[in-house]
Amino acid sequence: MRRTLVPAVAALLGLAGSLAVTFYLHRAAATAVDGLLEARLRSAGETAAELLARSPPTSQGLRAVMEANGLEGTYLLSPSLRIEADATGPGGRAADLLRVDAARVAQAFDGRPSVAFGFSFGKLEVVSGYFPVRSPDGRPGSVLALEGGKAFTSARGDLRRALWIGVALSLLAALGLGFVALRWSRSEAQRLEAAERAARGDLLAKLAAMAAHEIRNPLGVIRGAVELVRARSGAALAARDQQALGDALGEVDRLRRLTEDLLDVSREPSLQRVPLDLADVVGDAARALASSFPGTEVRLQVPSIAVEGDPVRLRQVLANLLQNAAQAGARSIEVRGETLRGTAHLRIGDDGPGIPADLRHRLFDAFATGRAGGRGLGLAIARRIVVRHGGTLEAAEDGGPGAVFEIQLPVQGA
Repeated sequence: MRRTLVPAVAALLGLAGSLAVTFYLHRAAATAVDGLLEARLRSAGETAAELLARSPPTSQGLRAVMEANGLEGTYLLSPSLRIEADATGPGGRAADLLRVDAARVAQAFDGRPSVAFGFSFGKLEVVSGYFPVRSPDGRPGSVLALEGGKAFTSARGDLRRALWIGVALSLLAALGLGFVALRWSRSEAQRLEAAERAARGDLLAKLAAMAAHEIRNPLGVIRGAVELVRARSGAALAARDQQALGDALGEVDRLRRLTEDLLDVSREPSLQRVPLDLADVVGDAARALASSFPGTEVRLQVPSIAVEGDPVRLRQVLANLLQNAAQAGARSIEVRGETLRGTAHLRIGDDGPGIPADLRHRLFDAFATGRAGGRGLGLAIARRIVVRHGGTLEAAEDGGPGAVFEIQLPVQGA
């Protein structure tokens, strides 16, 4: 549960941090831009008010002020909020109270000019400034109103677009961080799982070696005693008793094979490397299966492939795979072989029930089995033998029914 939360927490923390930086930078930039716009409009308004105080205002003069500063509107207001002169039209009309800030106009008549972002037309935000135009006696006779629109405030729109771009980039960065954290979490989980499996395998190997050692000696005593009884009293025993002694020796042999498997799990199996033909090894394993499972058909398509290895151990690998398929209920097994780029490839497929999904990821672990009564040692030993030969043994998926195993071995002289 904690591992699955790591990517989400990392993404959220990354998103929160990047958004915080983005909004902070936007706020700082917006404050700086607003300060520049206000200073620019204030400078234009104060200069224009001084010029208008020296000469009678005209529409042409107001238009010159508007065009020189990239404004949307320039006009003079009387104390009764009537337009005395306008750069875009005739004067003598009442001002639009939805457009004019009456309180700030009154402040301007008191000698206090102001600049502020006021009203909006749709998405167009307007900055307005009110500046007193003094009469010859020094008192404000009218108020100069300046309005800056798109051309004047375009920098604010650019900042807003930059903000949304920054937010989008923050989201992408958070997704990227979450993806990296997810990859790291999965890699860490796989590493921990591999470490746990290695530790568990080492412990199982030690337990297997100890169990095999403790079982082998009693088995020798039991076998010797049973054989001695059969030798001394064989003629006097009834057929049923003879059968019982045979069954006891059979169980002794089964336990002996189990101890050998346990020892193979706990140690590196010895190998006797000799040149051999892989087709012969596969044929021997198939003939052995035919005698034990006559109802299972084995089809071989394996050409002559020269490898170097232990024929007994490699036959053990193939016999284990064929026997597992037959014991799982397969009625037909196909073994294909070929040589590709200096590597011998064997593919063993059957028509059985296949490998259970919950067993696939631990199929080659010691004592992992999906069959009732199975020991779960065969595949673990088989893989170790193939790896000792410099090859690989994997369970493949081809989308069809049954199980598929693939063996790769280096060819002789490759």
